[in-house]
Amino acid sequence: MRWLSSLMLCTAALALAPRTHRRRSAGVSDQRSSQRVAPLRGVFDALTGSSETFSDAQTLPGRWRLSFALPALDRRATVIAEFADEIGFEPPQGSLRLVGEDGAATDAGTWQLSEDPDDKRDGLWIWGLFEEPLYPFLLVSLDSEKIGLPEGGRLALRLGHKSRPNEGEQLLSSGSVAARRKENYNADLFGLSSAALDEDTNIGTVSIQPVR
Repeated sequence: MRWLSSLMLCTAALALAPRTHRRRSAGVSDQRSSQRVAPLRGVFDALTGSSETFSDAQTLPGRWRLSFALPALDRRATVIAEFADEIGFEPPQGSLRLVGEDGAATDAGTWQLSEDPDDKRDGLWIWGLFEEPLYPFLLVSLDSEKIGLPEGGRLALRLGHKSRPNEGEQLLSSGSVAARRKENYNADLFGLSSAALDEDTNIGTVSIQPVR
């Protein structure tokens, strides 16, 4: 029963370990913290005899075709994207890379899985030892010039995400596109300090399909 003792010790250490908070600046964020989760290899090794953890698998595998319809700007655009993981974070997050005609991929933004971004609850970030959370949204922050729009702008995409899609369902589904800008607000009555907050204006939609 040595593996059971190891499991109990690892579980107790996880419960007592301090949470590490990290704020994203102007990227994919709903003004909540992301937590870097220490690998639970000791626990899973004891149960399965394997060194593989949830972090070893790519969260959003493959390449995806993003098709933008932006009536507010009278523009349409299509790009091929990859979602690269930044290992060790909960919720899962990483960089968005666009694939050129030559097959080379370049960083163009960031992504993060999320609960409802309009619900400012603290969130169920502790997913437990054996089950991952069902994040229903994929939030993306993308450089506007990467899809042929003027430089210096940011696009905020909100797409649907299925953690466990049924047969015939896609992992990702279509969503909305907003233009994001920073607005400065006074943080006190005397104007001695200020805070920069994201302001989003809806400008269209984006559909997504896997590239076969």
